[in-house]
Amino acid sequence: MGDLSLLSLLPSVVVFGVAIAVFVLLVVWLRRRMARIRSRAAQAPAVSGAPRRQSVEELERRAGIQLVQMDDAISEAQDELGFAVAEFGEAETRAFAEALETARRRSSEAFALKQRLDDAMPDTEQQRRDWSNRIVLLADSAVAAIAAQSSAFERRRRAETAAPAALDAAERAVAVQRERLPLARTAVTEAAAHFAATAVQPVAEGIDRAEHLLDQALQRLQEARTSLAADSLAPVSRQVAAAESDVRRAERLLDAGEGLDETLAMAQTRLDEAVTDSRRRLDEAARIRETATDPGHVAAITAAMTTLSSAIVPDGTLPDPVRTTDVIATATTALDAALAVARSASQRIEAARDALAGAQRIAESHIATAAASIDGSRGRVGVDARTRLAEARRQLDISRDEADPVAALDAARRAATAATDADALAVYDATLR
Repeated sequence: MGDLSLLSLLPSVVVFGVAIAVFVLLVVWLRRRMARIRSRAAQAPAVSGAPRRQSVEELERRAGIQLVQMDDAISEAQDELGFAVAEFGEAETRAFAEALETARRRSSEAFALKQRLDDAMPDTEQQRRDWSNRIVLLADSAVAAIAAQSSAFERRRRAETAAPAALDAAERAVAVQRERLPLARTAVTEAAAHFAATAVQPVAEGIDRAEHLLDQALQRLQEARTSLAADSLAPVSRQVAAAESDVRRAERLLDAGEGLDETLAMAQTRLDEAVTDSRRRLDEAARIRETATDPGHVAAITAAMTTLSSAIVPDGTLPDPVRTTDVIATATTALDAALAVARSASQRIEAARDALAGAQRIAESHIATAAASIDGSRGRVGVDARTRLAEARRQLDISRDEADPVAALDAARRAATAATDADALAVYDATLR
């Protein structure tokens, strides 16, 4: 019986032994194969396709491109959010609003870093590399945050709104804005009879741009309708959305045209206030000059007074209240600098407090003008104009939050200067592209 038991186990032992042998052979074969692969890899030439480290200049160019894309995305998302709220309500769009606010915070940080890259302060190569990488990261994350929300509402809109109805609504919107073109041009013509060409021409060009945008929108819609005629399920939402964006931009440009008289009237009011304030400053400067003992200080005050006096005297031509207010603001700043050494600390604070509100209004006006220039030609305006505009807004926020009137006044003036630069750069970019 014992021998029979052993014999009955023999097949199992044989199978088990064969399995072990196969396993050992497989392991040996795999080890030899890996050894051959490692040997060939060691003998092969080095791979030249490994990613190289980007230069600082390449990183900065990439950062600039990402900033423009982020700024455009935020602007378009703001419009998209407005439509989403109208369609679905605030409760349903809260996540979208939060994503947009997060994107704005990241945009503010990114543009502040770009300003540091562009300012006159010298930076190390590592600083420029770190800041550029940070800009790219912020821009990518901002765009991703709002793109996810925008895509979600685009899908929902396609599901809830039939394409033909959206097309009809967009075509009606184009027709409504087209009817405004003659009114806007009439408003510009009337303003040109009372104000200088420099005050009117940018708005006139904006109306021409609005007409082009409406033509472009209508073309997009016609193409979408053709696609739907061929295939009722054709994906045309992007064309319709692009047309709607064109219409919104045209609407803002036409608003500026129809409201030009009011805008220039407000600018004239600010100019009148600036002239009145300048006369008061000239009287104060004359009193301080009488008490100054240093001949150099007296000469500087006299020169600044002469410049400001010339700025507030009409030259007999049609007025440009915005430009004249800028000239007065520059002359006032120069006079303040000349008087600073002769004033006491309390006098400087009081003078700054008196000038602060007017300086902030000037900055607000310039920021609005620059923003309109960028928005009207958004696809053609580069990163520099947008960076200056972001810096102008940042400086104005600093001015509003600053407790020291002197520091607040300086920040307001920096905001006005940055906004003026932004507007000039935007106009320049729009003429080139």
